[in-house]
Amino acid sequence: MYINSISLQTVLGWCGISLMSLFLGKPVYGIEISPMVTALSIDSRANYQQFLITNNSNLTLPVEIDVNEIEFNPLASGASYKVISETSTDLLVFPPATVLAPGAVQSVRVQWLGQDTLANSQSYFIRFSQPQLVDDSASKSGVKIFVHFNAAVHVSSSKQQPQLVINTSSIQHQIINIDTDYSLQKKQQNTSSLLKFTVDNIGNKYATLNDYYLNITEADGNTFTIEEEALVTDQINTFFPPHSKREVSINLGRVLSKGFSLAITPVVR
Repeated sequence: MYINSISLQTVLGWCGISLMSLFLGKPVYGIEISPMVTALSIDSRANYQQFLITNNSNLTLPVEIDVNEIEFNPLASGASYKVISETSTDLLVFPPATVLAPGAVQSVRVQWLGQDTLANSQSYFIRFSQPQLVDDSASKSGVKIFVHFNAAVHVSSSKQQPQLVINTSSIQHQIINIDTDYSLQKKQQNTSSLLKFTVDNIGNKYATLNDYYLNITEADGNTFTIEEEALVTDQINTFFPPHSKREVSINLGRVLSKGFSLAITPVVR
């Protein structure tokens, strides 16, 4: 079963914190993971990354750490990924478990031990699990609570590159009505172009949409660019695994005439 968004697991983790606080009936707050997303290059001198676990609670917390591979749905429609329990030793996590005193910080090392070459970039969740805390009310109820936090690691090599292209046959152009609010609390109805199209990553490395510009050329030759927040704000999924398709939808806030063209260009950083 594929899941719709990578951030969903993080949301569930924070929901678990809220549940735990309700059961314990006192301030707990739990653990904090940093960073939540990182990249690891297998052919760099330091082929590892580190996460920091901080215990922001007033209790001593045991934490277990394991690795789960992310399998992405290559299609534009439907949920985008599912999680597979990792049984190989390609990605080493150390330590696999720790006990954190209140306020303590623990460094967790994630190191690549797999092949020197990869056909495509790979992605993993490092799952931090906080087992049930000792609490009389929870023990009596028989409820066993586990709180899971997922941090993502994207593994690639320096030889791999993403390549995003717009599938021109997928472009849909629709004129929609939008309401504009003014200071006098009056509304004026305007029209805008809604663009829908499919973007293919034909490269062998993952990409994120916020690393790209959308260039629009109108029929009269005028061009303008959609970038950064304006490009990603309304998107369901901005992560493009290798050899995948994702749907993009943008309300331009203006009307395009027929005969326009679209191109997607990487940001030079």
